[in-house]
Amino acid sequence: MFTQTEAASSGPARGRILRILGWFLLPTRCLACGVARVEAYFRGGVCERCWAAMPDRDTSCAVCDEDLPALDASLCGRCLLDPPPFSRLLSAAAYRGPARNALLAFKFRGADYLAPHLAGLMAQRLAPRAFGFHEVVAVPATPRARRRAVHAADLLAAALARRLGLLLAPGRLVKRRETRRQRELPLEERADNVHGAFAALRPAPARVLLVDDVVTSGATAHECARALLAAGADEVTVCCFARASRTDVRLEPDEEAFAELP
Repeated sequence: MFTQTEAASSGPARGRILRILGWFLLPTRCLACGVARVEAYFRGGVCERCWAAMPDRDTSCAVCDEDLPALDASLCGRCLLDPPPFSRLLSAAAYRGPARNALLAFKFRGADYLAPHLAGLMAQRLAPRAFGFHEVVAVPATPRARRRAVHAADLLAAALARRLGLLLAPGRLVKRRETRRQRELPLEERADNVHGAFAALRPAPARVLLVDDVVTSGATAHECARALLAAGADEVTVCCFARASRTDVRLEPDEEAFAELP
């Protein structure tokens, strides 16, 4: 039987053993910054400082969530002149810094265990508006793209639906044809690239939550929302993990190169 002194000393020793074992089994360096050691388990391999730095959507358009240059503005010029078919787009973080790196690890380096953590930040942004959705729908990929890899939007939509206690509708939206990768195209060509590429099964419910991993031009979200409205939805809200501003487009070509990093 342990004495009180032995029992007290065994606790820290056991903790050190578990920590060392965890460093062998889990990423020891943060997936987002690549510098800090990950001390907290079950946080997806991202350090606490990087998680804390991700939510950053204080100065964005009230409709499309695009960054706004003026602090006193509420809508961007595009939404004023040509409102999108969706009612609102909400993102958890800007597509830069730790958020960008964590998302790239999630999409291209096999860190699919990040899905519930990324979805948790998305749910925080949705919290005041999360009531009333009838189902959650992921932006779809073509069958060929699904054969290449697990589709990131599917994982996020499933994790977010579980988090919010909502119905997931995996077959609601389909992608009817192959398109070029949006990040390979200049912004002005992206709308034409996905025009008419999506269809929705009828009848869609009144209020749909559409989920994607990252939004840049918004062209894909526009087309998916139009398809859902044509199928009977009254209102489509878009939720993504990261919102890339138009000045962030220069970062996109590095995504697959990031996948090759050790």
